[in-house]
Amino acid sequence: MYLRKATFTDLPRILEIIEHAKAALKNRQINQWQAGEPNQTQFEDEIRQELCYILMANQQVIGVASILATEDPGYAAITNGQWQSGSTPYFSIHRVALDSAFHGQHLGTQFLTLLVTAASLRGAHDLRIDTHPDNLAMQHMIQKVGFQYRGDIFIANDPSPKRYAYQLLLNQQ
Repeated sequence: MYLRKATFTDLPRILEIIEHAKAALKNRQINQWQAGEPNQTQFEDEIRQELCYILMANQQVIGVASILATEDPGYAAITNGQWQSGSTPYFSIHRVALDSAFHGQHLGTQFLTLLVTAASLRGAHDLRIDTHPDNLAMQHMIQKVGFQYRGDIFIANDPSPKRYAYQLLLNQQ
C-alpha cells in the first residue's frame, strides 16, 4: 500500500469512490457530501495542481484525498474553541474517501497517516481537517492519527454546514 499523486487517468476511479462514499454517508443518515460536492470539477482542478492523492493497494486505486496549502475560507471563523498557534500558511486535508470494499480493515487510519507524511514532505507544520458531527467513523480516524478537536466551523452553501474542526501541529525541527 502506498500513496501517490493522482493523474487524469485515475479520475473515473476517483469519481466512483466518491459516489460510493456519498451513498454510504446518505445510508448512514449523515448529511455530508449530499449537496453536489465533492465533484468532478474540484478533482480535475486538484489533479491539475498536483494536490490530489490516491491510495494504492494491489495495483488499484482504493482511496482519494486532497492536500491544500491555501487558506480555507471555512476555517477563518471558528466557534466553541480556537486554532492553536501554528505556522502560516497551514495545510488542510479534504475530500478523504476510501473504497467501501476496504472499510473495516483500519486502512483509513493508515491512509490519513500517509497524507500527514505527504503534507509534511511538502513543508506543512500546521495541518487542519474537518468532518461532519455525525461522521463518527471519520472523527475516530482523525483523532487516532493525532489531530486534536479545536472547535466548530461552518461550510458556506451547505444544507448541513456545521463541521468539527481538528488540527495537528508537526514538529518543526
